[in-house]
Amino acid sequence: MKVYGLADLSPGSDDRAFVIATWSSSYKSSHFAGMIAAEDWATVMHAQIGKLLDRPDTRTLVARGGRDFLYGFIAGDPDLRVTLSEPAGGRRWVDVEYVGVVHYVYVKDAFRSEAHPDGSRGGPRIARGLLGALGIEPAQPFLYTCRTGVVARLQEKIPRARFAPAAARYTNYRDHQHEQR
Repeated sequence: MKVYGLADLSPGSDDRAFVIATWSSSYKSSHFAGMIAAEDWATVMHAQIGKLLDRPDTRTLVARGGRDFLYGFIAGDPDLRVTLSEPAGGRRWVDVEYVGVVHYVYVKDAFRSEAHPDGSRGGPRIARGLLGALGIEPAQPFLYTCRTGVVARLQEKIPRARFAPAAARYTNYRDHQHEQR
């Protein structure tokens, strides 16, 4: 049985080690991961991920199977609200309110849902459960800060999500204008 709950992010905890290690290693192959030399990757990214996890507004949840087994995690801020302009055809723009930011979702490969030839999905749907536990509705506008190949393949599942890495870069993202006009 899967249980979604707050991660123990205290220094040296198993949850913290799992979140940082899996986030770092799974993000390393992303085309959006930035220009960090391979030999520096762990040092740089573990520190950056740790800083993001330690922000007061970041909530990190894990999907547990029993006391000692983790299926995956999600880190984000479900309370962030920001209005950004979106193209509406031609030269028109509309304001869209985005509710929540997801910094990262990770589910172990063996427990990811798989697409069937008919378009349906099978499997435990752990990522969807983690999104729901964080308070993020996949069909509604929300921001995400890390883009991977998995996110690109699942874009139709999060049609109104917007890639906004600056929401992780700045602790006061609401106060900055980061529109892409």
